[in-house]
Amino acid sequence: MPAATASRAGRERARACLAWAARLKALAEAFAYPEDGHARRTARLFAQLAPTEDEPPSLARARVRAARAWAGTDDEAARDEYARLFLGGARCPMRETAYGDGRRLGGRSAELADIGGFYAAFGFAIADADRQPPDHLCTQLEFSSLLLVKIAWGVRDGWTERGRIAEAALRRFLEDHLGRWTRAFCDEVGLAAARSPYRESTALLDGALAAAMRRLQVAPTPLRGLAPPDVMQADVFECPRADAAQTAA
Repeated sequence: MPAATASRAGRERARACLAWAARLKALAEAFAYPEDGHARRTARLFAQLAPTEDEPPSLARARVRAARAWAGTDDEAARDEYARLFLGGARCPMRETAYGDGRRLGGRSAELADIGGFYAAFGFAIADADRQPPDHLCTQLEFSSLLLVKIAWGVRDGWTERGRIAEAALRRFLEDHLGRWTRAFCDEVGLAAARSPYRESTALLDGALAAAMRRLQVAPTPLRGLAPPDVMQADVFECPRADAAQTAA
């Protein structure tokens, strides 16, 4: 049973958590593959986001710019830019394990296992139709949004311990995963000279996550740049010096 009903301050905090959850959910939609109707749907999501008292003015302006950018594009143009930036061998991969110095203990498989542990603990399952890996930007934004909703429920309904668990998990997830690599991702998008609407969406992503982490007092150690190929985690191990050895022979 809940310990007590929420106070007025608690209800306000719950509303703030839900507002931030809606922001991350909208960003997850913005960076999803632009199927038919995507541009209009994303513009509507951004336009419907209500301002909050703790939203910095710069972030409010970025939100308005993103909404206008999506309203001013179409699905075909979005698909072309999405393919250039994010698909195949593009320079802006949307996966956490594509970033960093490549010296994480255990490599890519350990990172994916740790992310999967977060998801399993909160009953978060990736739909087969989505075909997105656990470390994908959209997947991590969706999960973080879910945790914010759980925090709001805990505060609003008096489930104090459940709310604390969800908040601790969100802090840890931002510190160990989503908050570590998104700045490097945003930097790569900038270097690729992203066009609208992904230029505006990336600025909003960077600002929204920075504001959320300040609010939660989280300061992760950022990953820098793209990671080198992780030969020890490849499906088939190949000696990285094989070509040089053959040449010398």
